[in-house]
Parts: sequence; C-alpha cells; structure tokens
Amino acid sequence: MPTHRPSQEKLTLISANVRGLQTNIGDLAHSFIIPHNPDIIATVETFLNPTIPANFGHIQEYSKWHRRDRAHGTFGGIAVCFREGLTIEALEVEMDRHLEMMFYRLWTSRHDTILLCVCYRPQWQGNDPIHFLHTNIDTLLLQHSCNHLIVVGDMNQHLVARQFEDLLTEYSLNNHINFPT
Repeated sequence: MPTHRPSQEKLTLISANVRGLQTNIGDLAHSFIIPHNPDIIATVETFLNPTIPANFGHIQEYSKWHRRDRAHGTFGGIAVCFREGLTIEALEVEMDRHLEMMFYRLWTSRHDTILLCVCYRPQWQGNDPIHFLHTNIDTLLLQHSCNHLIVVGDMNQHLVARQFEDLLTEYSLNNHINFPT
C-alpha cells in the first residue's frame, strides 16, 4: 500500500461527458478544472485513439491521463487523471474488451479505501456494463479491501432504467444527476 496520503478531509471529483477531449479540453480546464480544483477528473466519450500521444492534454499538478481508448470504431473512450499527491492504484480488472470501464483504488486521509469505477455505457451496448458491475462489485471491493464505492461516468441509464435502479438499490448508491445531460 502506498504511504503518502492527502491531508484533506474530502475528495472532489469532476465527471464529464466531453464528446471529444481534443476539441473540448480547453473548455473543461477553464470552466471546471481551474475554478473547482478537483482531486479527480473523469471523462468519457473522449474520442481518443492510439494515434493521440500519451502526454496529450497534460494538466499541471495532475497525473498523466489514464486512458482506455475504444477498441473498435470511433467515439467512446475514457480518460482519468488525478491530482498529484493523491494516493491511487490503477486496478487491472478482467472484462470483455467492449466494456468501457476503468477501476482504481484510492486511499483517503482517514485511511479508508475507495473503489472508483469510471464507466461509459454507449446506448447500443445494452445492459452488459451494469450486469458486469452487479456481478463483480462485491468481489472487487473484497479483493482490493475497499470500504467505499464510487461509480461515475455516462451510463445512459434512461435506456436501462430498471437495471440501473437495481444497481443503485443493491449497493446503496445515490444518483446525483437528476436531469437530462
């Protein structure tokens, strides 16, 4: 387990569907990152691919972007970065390649551990991502000794409303987005 822990008592996070990180990183930085100074920046629909350099869009005082570019086709993709000094561990989680998810373990100043899942569920994907979470969250929490769970991203939950509500209920999660995005 890493030894450095942040001194703050709360964790701040920005989750954004950027619909193209290359074209929208300036707006993201100036409208949200600079004014709010979050600990975690989680973006979906990055539209990045392997031709985009790994150091693209580096933000001062943050880690490099951890990316999961879409394996096939265009659009989609996930990118996450963390404030320097935040104690995180990227987790290798075995899943079908078409699932657009990334998992991290974070340590808080109170020595709690958080399992962070960043997820993009494209409209065409059905309930595969939600089924994966239902099937694997307990195992991941136990395997990585996590006390808390945060799931962020774009689940397009209006298309899988029942499965989404079941996930929220089963894990006592709260959906903080209650309006169309």
